[in-house]
Amino acid sequence: MYNQIQQRIRDIVNNVRHPKRILVVRQSNHQSTYNNYFLYWVSQNYPEASQLFEVHYLPHEVENWDRYALFIPWLQDPLKERFPDVYKQAKELELKCQEHNIPIINPIDKLSNSIKSIAAETIRSVGIRTAKTVVITNPETFKETLGGLSVPFFIREDCVHGSKTFSIKHLDDLQNVPFESFTQPIAVEFIDTQSEDGLYRKYRYFAMGDEGIPGPLMVSSYWEVRDNKNRVIDESIIAEEISYFSGNDPNHEILQKARKALGFDYMAFDYSYDSEGKLIVWEPNPFPVIWGSTDNDPSKKYQLSSMDRVFTGLLNLYLQRANISIKKQVIAAR
Repeated sequence: MYNQIQQRIRDIVNNVRHPKRILVVRQSNHQSTYNNYFLYWVSQNYPEASQLFEVHYLPHEVENWDRYALFIPWLQDPLKERFPDVYKQAKELELKCQEHNIPIINPIDKLSNSIKSIAAETIRSVGIRTAKTVVITNPETFKETLGGLSVPFFIREDCVHGSKTFSIKHLDDLQNVPFESFTQPIAVEFIDTQSEDGLYRKYRYFAMGDEGIPGPLMVSSYWEVRDNKNRVIDESIIAEEISYFSGNDPNHEILQKARKALGFDYMAFDYSYDSEGKLIVWEPNPFPVIWGSTDNDPSKKYQLSSMDRVFTGLLNLYLQRANISIKKQVIAAR
């Protein structure tokens, strides 16, 4: 009973101190726990700020729009193309936010700009090399023309992150691609990014508004760099990764230009370097996972400072856009 009274008192004081809240929506049947680690981190490090986040699953009805200072849709991109029903629900809330002059982080329609074929062209427009991408509307026609590509290249989904890829080293390999199982297949130019040591590197850069924060560096023995059996982790790689995420990203300025061209407020870029040391951006992700369940492995403890830095930058972005100040200063990520 005493604890309940104490909590009630804290809630009343917090409501007086911060009458405005941050409205967050998620999808119950897809990535339903997205950013739970962030919310937990905020509760442990900035408990006053933790009270500001109101997280709801769609569909959601708002009774008092004057209560909110910011709207954040934590929804999988590209929303309209993958989840049209959820898009409609979120769009209704977004329109109400616009009526009440409530700022929005990553407007709903902008999420379509993450479609790989669209993103590649947009990013290329600011002077960054991206892999040539061909949308395959007719597989049989593509097999004849290759859309202007030459082997090697690979086939993947246009609208899905982390989808299976099919490497095409010889034209006969196309016969093994199950095009009928694809929603929207694309063919993507293969760019060799093998480093002098024979390994492949993929860097992640987080953009929180104009703030840029280096994230993980992933190193693999295979050209398709993912967190799997091909990932290489040893003392020298860990030292290299720590050096990257502890400093400033060398591509900050040009990546910020790409972010603005895509229309995102918050996002992550995955990139590498080609054999000549030139920047290659693979794709943008406005729905990036910062800290996943497998990251709790003791062997990844060295990454905690990176997580802290990214979470701090994200909280700063939210508070600044909501125009909310809290008593404990959120130290800017550096």
